[in-house]
Amino acid sequence: MSTALFDTDPNNFKAWYVDVLESLYPIRSAGIAAFMITLPLAERYLRQKAKVGPTSHLTDQCMKEFVGIIPSLNNVKTAQAFWTVYRHGFLHQGTLSVRNRSGVALPTGWLTHDQSDPFAIRSDGGFVVQPVLFSKAVIGRILADFNTFSGVAGGAPPLPKVARLDPITIPSTYIGTRGG
Repeated sequence: MSTALFDTDPNNFKAWYVDVLESLYPIRSAGIAAFMITLPLAERYLRQKAKVGPTSHLTDQCMKEFVGIIPSLNNVKTAQAFWTVYRHGFLHQGTLSVRNRSGVALPTGWLTHDQSDPFAIRSDGGFVVQPVLFSKAVIGRILADFNTFSGVAGGAPPLPKVARLDPITIPSTYIGTRGG
């Protein structure tokens, strides 16, 4: 059985993520799905940019890079709190985190399509994410710096490949119905 490489990393990324996300953006109720698809892509990019391997905790440098993508995070401390509320919450529990591992209360997290910034801090200290704008900001950065995203810094796994397998030849005795 031979295999043939299906496509290139940038084309796969566009087909598997960019095109799918763009189809979700107009669907208001798909905001969380778009957000959840985007979070691990953001994490890979941040790890690659800061050369932090997959088994290490994200560093302050990762969070500085994150602030570079979402400037309204303002600083590393806010970026770390965001990461705990949203990334850890949604990717571990399918919802927002309310406490960190030490039991300390986190800022209240919100998602809405009704703001013009990917991220904002409310007057009560809570966080608000506009999931489509957040996703577009992350995807835009990845597309602009795809070589970083697709790298293997710090022992990161390479991006997946698609292979087309030759068809399996089935003997003619197995085709059709069994005769009697």
